[in-house]
This record gives sequence, C-alpha cells and structure tokens, in this order.
Amino acid sequence: MHVLSYLPTGLLSLFFAWYLLPIAYANSYFVISQPGKGAQWLNGAVNPITWTKGLLDGVHSVDIELARLSQDGLIFIARDVPASTSTGALNLYLQDIPAGDDYYLLFLNSTHGLMYASSQRFAIAAAGNSSAGSPPAPAAGAPTVTISGAPNPTAVFATTFPPSANGVGAPAWKAVEGASRQLLALGSVMVMCVLGGAWTVL
Repeated sequence: MHVLSYLPTGLLSLFFAWYLLPIAYANSYFVISQPGKGAQWLNGAVNPITWTKGLLDGVHSVDIELARLSQDGLIFIARDVPASTSTGALNLYLQDIPAGDDYYLLFLNSTHGLMYASSQRFAIAAAGNSSAGSPPAPAAGAPTVTISGAPNPTAVFATTFPPSANGVGAPAWKAVEGASRQLLALGSVMVMCVLGGAWTVL
C-alpha cells in the first residue's frame, strides 16, 4: 500500500490547494499621489486627485470616498471612475465641506467592499482662508466632480461614471483575460484532486 493512500482525499486536496495557493496570488500596485501627506485643499476651489496603479491588476474602475477620522460617515465622491490605465486623475470641487486636518481618500470597490488604496492624511480649509495658500493646479484633461456638505449616510455618490467593461458582456475569453495564474492554480488543484482520487482507488 502507498503511504498517501491512508490519508483522506479531501485532506490531500486541501494540502495541494494550500501548496499551490502562491501561484494564484496576484500582486496589486495602487498609490494615490495627490493629495499627499500634509496637503491642504480649499473649499471653493478645484483640487486634484491623481493616482498610479498596475496595468494588469484587473481593476478597470474604482469608487472614491472621502473619510474623516474625527466624525462618523463618508462623503461619496464618485462611482465607477475609469482606472484602466496606469495613471489616472480626477478634479474635485469642494463646496461647504467642514474644515479639518484629518481627511483621507478611499479608493475601493464599494459593491464588494474591496479596498484598493487610501491616501495620506490631508487637510481641508475654509473658503477664503488666507493662511491656506493657493490651491493646487487642477489635473489637465480630468473630469471635475462637485461635492458639498458634511457626511450624510443617506446620500448617494455625487457622480456616477458610465460602467466600464470589466469583462461583462464580453466574449468568454475576454472575461478571464489577465487571470492566467489563477486559472493555472485552479487547473492544478483540479488535476491534483483527480490524481488523489485515482491514487486512492488504485
């Protein structure tokens, strides 16, 4: 008798799945460039958001939210912001956002609750604040979204961009494009399960 034949096939399958799990691990790279640490945005001005991300990470769109540490709630900025290229930008016009120095931007998939990145801590100053200096230059060619008021749990996203493909409605091979490592891992686990079952029977 073989030594491995004493082990249940379910345990062997779990072992091989665990062993091949690193093949399915996908590295993602997503960095929010602006606002940077210590940046100060102004109410009544256009403030740029810029980011850099990996090309083959499968992220085609993101949802952007504004969070504040000292208060509960979020300000929903934009949904389905296109993010299929390695660099992206969005301009944000602020109206009557409460001043504070504990704001963060969150880049996520709000449908699945998957967080891609968060910005460094930055401040928002009241309109006409002379100590805040001049506002940063808007990102050229980027769309502008306007948000206003304090966090409101019943509010919706200020802007929703048209849906991106994200593999939906595309031919079957397009839906799995860029997932070769995951498909290899899944196929390897299936082969190991079949081999473990055959080994048990023999």
